[in-house]
Amino acid sequence: GDGALLRSVENPVLPHEMTSFRPSFPPLLSLLLLASLPLPAHPFSSPFPTSLVRATAQRAALNPAAPRLGLRAGTRARGPVGPVMEVGDVIDVTWEVFDVQEGLRNAMNDGACVVELEIPTTNRFKDAALNQIYQANTAFAREVVRLFTQPAELCMVFPDAGEAKIAQETYGETPFTLTMLNSERPRGLEVNKYVVMNPVFDVREYIATQELYTNQVQPRDATMILFNADLFKLRSSGITGYYPDFFFPKLAKSREIMMPDVITGFYFRVFRGPPVGALYRKYPGPWQVLRAVEDGQFKVLFESNDVIPPQQNFVLTTLQQSI
Repeated sequence: GDGALLRSVENPVLPHEMTSFRPSFPPLLSLLLLASLPLPAHPFSSPFPTSLVRATAQRAALNPAAPRLGLRAGTRARGPVGPVMEVGDVIDVTWEVFDVQEGLRNAMNDGACVVELEIPTTNRFKDAALNQIYQANTAFAREVVRLFTQPAELCMVFPDAGEAKIAQETYGETPFTLTMLNSERPRGLEVNKYVVMNPVFDVREYIATQELYTNQVQPRDATMILFNADLFKLRSSGITGYYPDFFFPKLAKSREIMMPDVITGFYFRVFRGPPVGALYRKYPGPWQVLRAVEDGQFKVLFESNDVIPPQQNFVLTTLQQSI
């Protein structure tokens, strides 16, 4: 059960807010405003083995979902296809490169303009130096972008010079472009895919990401892929949001411009619990709230075909009610 799974973790790990691999905290004023709110259980990089990826049950495909937001004109979102789980099923879940590529490919084939990918790339955060964690993220992303057969069309965008340097050292010579958020970006007409890596350090990186989308991606009908961007920070708004609109009006504007166009290609975020659980999606499948059971498997507690994922409080409540 949950206890056995927790005992299998050799090393404690940092909260998922740290999967940006750089410190990321709400400003002091936000903390003062939110001090009275209950703290959620911290999600973390999964300790479960990554060799399991097969569903144990196949169900008839659900009715096609209503057209989703964030798709180019003339495209239509598909309903869930392939193995579809129902509430109560026990499934195996992994985040192998080919799983992430499949979700990304499906979303792009359906005309997604902005594709979110959220993947735990290491489960030993406390034992690793920051540059080692950067390398894990960078190495995983490098494998994902092998999906693209025309590398001249690809530009990987890093938040700062340090992360770009790690990518250069990790990749060596590449057939695609490496650049930074605040640097001059390629203007060649062949570039039509931008992979933005971890723009999560502070609000300026989110704003720069939106400006990249507005100034470079949209005008050329390109695609932007957000890799481990912690978009849950932008999905909450208002005075109780992670970045309250009142104190961050420019970020609030960026959110209004970019977030409606986001489609999640692959998402796996694990919650520490107890009970241990996860929020999961591989496009075009549904959002699923999962509870860990035996041998790295999960039980499906909830499904939703909405574009936007369930709120964290809902996920935590669903997990608690399953005890």
